[in-house]
Amino acid sequence: MDTPTADPGHTLGAADPGVIDDWAELFQALSDTNRLRILLAVHHAPGMNVTDLADTVGMTANATSHALAALRVRGIVRAERSGRERRWSIASDEIHTLLHQVGATHSPLHPEH
Repeated sequence: MDTPTADPGHTLGAADPGVIDDWAELFQALSDTNRLRILLAVHHAPGMNVTDLADTVGMTANATSHALAALRVRGIVRAERSGRERRWSIASDEIHTLLHQVGATHSPLHPEH
């Protein structure tokens, strides 16, 4: 019986090294438990500020802000100014879809997103 092998000229399907690096960086960002909890909270109820998120996930506002900054730099979340506050949401449809694939849900208060 022959063992299946990948065509060396077509390594890992259509994913080029840049795409693989992007996915690795995304999964590295999501491998931190606190960042993942914050991301799931942002997905469940978009538009929360840092204080609301910190209360929701049981972290300090400072730690939450630091984690959000790490997620924002990677393009995972975005912030919109609302007066003196920033309101946080998921940055892309790709991330939103990925969260649904792992079972993330929406709040009944935010079914539109």
